[in-house]
Amino acid sequence: MASYDIRYDQDQYYFDLESPFRDLPESAQQMLGDRMMPDSEWKRVADRVGFSAISIEVLAAMHTARAAHQMLREWGRRNGSTLRVLSQTLSDIERRDIITLLDDIRKRKSTSN
Repeated sequence: MASYDIRYDQDQYYFDLESPFRDLPESAQQMLGDRMMPDSEWKRVADRVGFSAISIEVLAAMHTARAAHQMLREWGRRNGSTLRVLSQTLSDIERRDIITLLDDIRKRKSTSN
């Protein structure tokens, strides 16, 4: 039986930018949503990734404390909802802090959601 030396490379990303958002662990999706909640930043993200104004208001009314997380989950079910799209959207609204969080999440290897 072969023996393999498994090492964690600090610079290795377990999720690349082409990974679908839905592949991130639920806890990571929640962290990103929580970071967007202050000042309703999530609404700017939602608008830029294609949610209508009505859909944004419905999310806000139905999921007050977790609206950003719910928006990300719904967006994650859409075709083309990759980490690259989210990263570019965050760059467009000048949220480098959330991009840094996303990069940190991408480096983590998760064993469970």
